Amino acid sequence: MLLDPADTRVVWLVVHTKPLQERVAESWLLGRGLTAYCPRILGPPSHPRAPRGPVPLFPTYLFSLARLSDGIEAVRFCPGARGLVRFGDHVAALEQREITLLKSREGTRGYLVVPKRVLSVGARARLVKGPLEGFEAIVDGYVASKNRVRVLFAVASGTWRAVVPVESVCPVEGDSR
Repeated sequence: MLLDPADTRVVWLVVHTKPLQERVAESWLLGRGLTAYCPRILGPPSHPRAPRGPVPLFPTYLFSLARLSDGIEAVRFCPGARGLVRFGDHVAALEQREITLLKSREGTRGYLVVPKRVLSVGARARLVKGPLEGFEAIVDGYVASKNRVRVLFAVASGTWRAVVPVESVCPVEGDSR
């Protein structure tokens, strides 16, 4: 939802953070007396040097429960934060039910878990939706925070890499990986 600058409701404001500074901004907002929430997800690392353990579900974003006027002041000089997400004069916010849904899916773990994958890295797959429909490809990796998969496919001019939604890829029958 978008808030008018004069809105006085207490809502979950969307805070834009600096890269890899979600924890810093979250702890500073908590220290200033605001409720802050950065949903995290546990998934396989996207590359060998990627962080292990829960990583932000929405990289460079977190949520803070506050009135708009309090949120602007708290975020203005908050280390790790760039500011509130804005669209013109309006500020982005979430309703309580959306945050409750995320927290309920975390359970007692404190993070969301990526569902078990049907395709493993190196498996043959067929693209079943989108502009590449019908192509066969090799699964190159997952982009957990975006629910996408990287695939390699061969065409007349060489081998190409694409990032596509997970639901547009299915395993090729007979592949034993």
